[in-house]
Amino acid sequence: MADASARVDDWERHLSAPFRGRQVICAFEVLAAMTGWVAKLQRWGAERPLLISDGVGTGPLPLETEADAVVLDHPPNQTLTEQVRARMSSSWLTEQARAAVEAYDPAGEAVWWVSPPAVNEPLMGRAVLGGRPRKQAALEDKLAVDAILDAVGATRAASVAAPARHNDLLAASRAIGAEVGSTPVVWAGDARDGINGGGDYVRLIRTTDQAQAAAQFFSASCDQVRVSSWLEGIPCSVHGLVLPDGVVTLRPLELASLRDDERGRFVYAGMGTGWDPPAADTDDMRALARLVGAHLAAAYGYRGAYGIDGVLTTEGFRVTELNPRFSGVLTMFSRVSPSTHLDLVQVNAVIGRDVGRSAADIEQAALADLDASRFADVMGLTSAVRPTRTSSVMVSSDGERLVVTEDEDVAIGVVSFGPASTGGFVRLALADGTVMPGQRTAPLAVVLFELADALWGTGFGSLSMPIDARV
Repeated sequence: MADASARVDDWERHLSAPFRGRQVICAFEVLAAMTGWVAKLQRWGAERPLLISDGVGTGPLPLETEADAVVLDHPPNQTLTEQVRARMSSSWLTEQARAAVEAYDPAGEAVWWVSPPAVNEPLMGRAVLGGRPRKQAALEDKLAVDAILDAVGATRAASVAAPARHNDLLAASRAIGAEVGSTPVVWAGDARDGINGGGDYVRLIRTTDQAQAAAQFFSASCDQVRVSSWLEGIPCSVHGLVLPDGVVTLRPLELASLRDDERGRFVYAGMGTGWDPPAADTDDMRALARLVGAHLAAAYGYRGAYGIDGVLTTEGFRVTELNPRFSGVLTMFSRVSPSTHLDLVQVNAVIGRDVGRSAADIEQAALADLDASRFADVMGLTSAVRPTRTSSVMVSSDGERLVVTEDEDVAIGVVSFGPASTGGFVRLALADGTVMPGQRTAPLAVVLFELADALWGTGFGSLSMPIDARV
C-alpha cells in the first residue's frame, strides 16, 4: 500500500480525505464490482474494508487478504429494477449483515461507501459516502424530465402524462399524433414504487396487442405513464457534474439500446465513445447539459453528477429521461480519465466539501482524456439462465459476427459469461486500441448477444439496432 500511496498527488490526497484512515463498509453491489473499490481504498489510505454484497458476480474478486466480505443470501431478482429496489429496501441489510457491521466496527465510527442509486442518509448510525440526497433521487421519475426541459427552454419531442389505464393511454397517444396500431409510440412508467431502470418500465408500442399488454403492466405498477413520440435515430447521452463554481459538461456518447420488436421492449447493451455526433449537435448537447445543470442547482440546490439520455434525430437531440446520479457512464469516464478523479469529485460535491479545483479545469482535462481514449463497454443481463461460474472465450471478427478463436494474433477481445443477481451477465472486453473514432457500439452488441445465445443459451433472441437517421 505504501507504493500506491506514493503515486497519489496533492489533489487526489485532498479529495480522498473523507476515506483516509477510516474503516469503510462497501455495500449494494455484487462482490466482483467491488474489486476496483478495494484497490482505490488502499490507494487512498483507508483501513481494510468490509464488503457486503448480494452475489458474487462476474470477473475478478477482491482478495481475502485485502478485505472482509459477506455475501448475503437474497432471493434472485428478475430485472435490474427489482435488483435496485431490493437494495434500497430496509430488509436488504439482514441480521447477518448487521452482525458483520457491528463486529467490524464496534465503535460505530466507520463510513459507508454505497452504489450511486442509494440515498446518502445514515445507515446503522454511520455516515454514508457516495449515493445521493433523497430529493435528488426523486428527480429520476420519468415524468419529471419534461418540466425541467420546459424550464430551460429546450426543444423537446411531443409528450404527455396519462393515467396508467388502457383507454387513457390510447387517448394520450392520439393526442400527440400517434394512433396505436398505425404509428409507433413510447410509453414510460412513473416511479411510484421506486426508481426503475434498464428499460424495464419503457415500452415501444407498435400494435394493439402490445398496447394491451403494456397497459396491463403499467396499471399494476404505476399511477401515470409518460406517452411520447417515437424517435428514430441513435440513442445517446450527455453528462455533467454540478459544482459550486459551475457545471462540468462532458462529451456525448452512444448508448447501445437494442430493440426487441416482437415484445416491444428495449434491451440495454452498453455504451461507447467511438461514435461522435456531428460537431454542431455535440455543441448543442453540451450546451443543454450546462443549462440543465444550472437549473438543477438553482431550483433544487443540486450538487454532483447527472446524465441526460435521448436520441439524436434528424432534427437534433431529443431528451427522453434524466438520471440524477453518478451513472455507469460516469464510472467508465472516471476510468478513462483517472487524473480527473470524477468519482471522488462526486463524493466531495454531494457532501458539500470543496473539490479543490474549478469546474472549468476539470472539464478541460476530462474532455481531452475522453477524446484521446475511445472505448466500447458492451454487455448485457439475462434472466433466462443462471450460471454458477464464469466462462470466457477469445473472439475474432469475420466482419459479420464474432467467432471463437484460440489465436491471440487475430483475437479482438474476450467474451465472458457468468453469474449476476438477475441471472447471467455477458460482456465483451475489447483489446486496447480496438475502438476507433467513428465506430458504433450497437453493432458489437448485436453480434455479442448472437454469440452468447449460441454458446450459453442466454435467450436474448432476435434484436435490431437503431439506425443513424442522418445517414
